[in-house]
Amino acid sequence: MNRNLWIGLFFLLIGIGSLFSNLGFFPLEGLIWPAFLAGGGLIFLFFFLSSRSNWWAAIPGCVLLSIGVTASLPWIAPGFEDRLGGPLVLAGISLGFWLVYLRVPANWWAIIPAGVMLTLASVTLLQTENGLEVAGVFFIGLGLTFALVALLPGGALRMAWPWIPAAIMLIMGFLFISSAYNLATYVLPAAMIVGGLVLILRAFGNR
Repeated sequence: MNRNLWIGLFFLLIGIGSLFSNLGFFPLEGLIWPAFLAGGGLIFLFFFLSSRSNWWAAIPGCVLLSIGVTASLPWIAPGFEDRLGGPLVLAGISLGFWLVYLRVPANWWAIIPAGVMLTLASVTLLQTENGLEVAGVFFIGLGLTFALVALLPGGALRMAWPWIPAAIMLIMGFLFISSAYNLATYVLPAAMIVGGLVLILRAFGNR
């Protein structure tokens, strides 16, 4: 099946819809635009599934599908569009990059934007006024992302560099979380005790 034919047809329908909308035949706020966007996303996902070489199609497919679902929230989930709109789009972008990695594990770089977008979706969904808590979730999410780069199969497997930003961001995240919940007086001494014990045990082990 010709890929350009379906993509061209999609843009043709969008153009015709825009023209008729500008002429006042139907409003942009109707369900037709969410359907167009979701349909375009499904077309890209079809190409993604049809061939391994079309791994790139997962990104526009998931983005268009998530935007279509978000645009339809006033009809399918009234009252939740303000809270769920941003997280849904960010989660859709994240899903696109996850599918890119799962389709071709050599594309290990896709784990980084996938994890960043998923972290941002979590932060947006959190909706808290505690800045320390938000910063903690953000840095922990980034730290786990780089840890996955080092752990999951792919081009970065057995590479040491992802552990450096992972460790730094995880430590910063836990420090922010502990400060947000007034746990710093317990977490820092406990961390020092554990670190000291690890160094002592390693010293005896080397001897």
